[in-house]
Amino acid sequence: MTSAKEHTFVVPAYRDSPHLERCIQSLLEQTVPTQILIATSTPSDYLKNMADRYRIPYFVSDAASSIAGDWNFAMEQATTRYITIAHQDDIYNPDFTKEVLIKLEQFQNKKPLMVFTNYGDLVNGRERKRSLNAFVKDALLFPFHLKRTIQSKFIKKAVLSLGNSICCPSVTLDREHIGGMQFSPAYTCVLDWVAWLTLAKQEGAFIFINKKLVQHRIHIDSETTNQIKIGKRQQEEQAVLQSVWGRTLGRFISRLYSKGLTDNEV
Repeated sequence: MTSAKEHTFVVPAYRDSPHLERCIQSLLEQTVPTQILIATSTPSDYLKNMADRYRIPYFVSDAASSIAGDWNFAMEQATTRYITIAHQDDIYNPDFTKEVLIKLEQFQNKKPLMVFTNYGDLVNGRERKRSLNAFVKDALLFPFHLKRTIQSKFIKKAVLSLGNSICCPSVTLDREHIGGMQFSPAYTCVLDWVAWLTLAKQEGAFIFINKKLVQHRIHIDSETTNQIKIGKRQQEEQAVLQSVWGRTLGRFISRLYSKGLTDNEV
């Protein structure tokens, strides 16, 4: 197995999430333990005490708070080759790291850009069994159900051309192969989708683990829920789809795609 010393969970903490501690605990419960760090642009005693309690390195950015800035800053603090951006509200299966490292070693000759896993939605403390959003994303990932590792630029882009089918907190990036990729400050909702589309154009493989190794929490106070309510996410998704399909067809597809956003409301 690829050495656990080569992997870091970076947690871009924003304000004082009541779910942060459970996220950290799930990272510490990994069957193959790796590095963990917390980074923030909204420092507080709560975050500092959480880092001290669990003896986790804690980094504070003096830049203005933004999602892209926070994620990029968190990644910059890691010294390892492999990075998982652990979202502060989510919970990781104990075997997440083990499964990811196995795949990274198994397909190293294919120049992996990322490994990503399946996931489940956690609503009101319970995993949601079915949703339209999950059905659509699973359909978009059809090529990965046939072949777990895909190098073709065309297929990688096709998987992402109708929507963001890759769950961001499930992604582990190989910094040796992704170059200087950063998340774009031009977006606040779909910056991960834009990043994956950029990576899809590069030489190298996307690797899928079809196991639900992340529980993605949906709750009323999340930034995702807020951005949907104010219409920001819909605007950004339309912009991305139009960049792929053109103005008219992209607008039409975005209207269909936006119907699945109701699954992110609680």
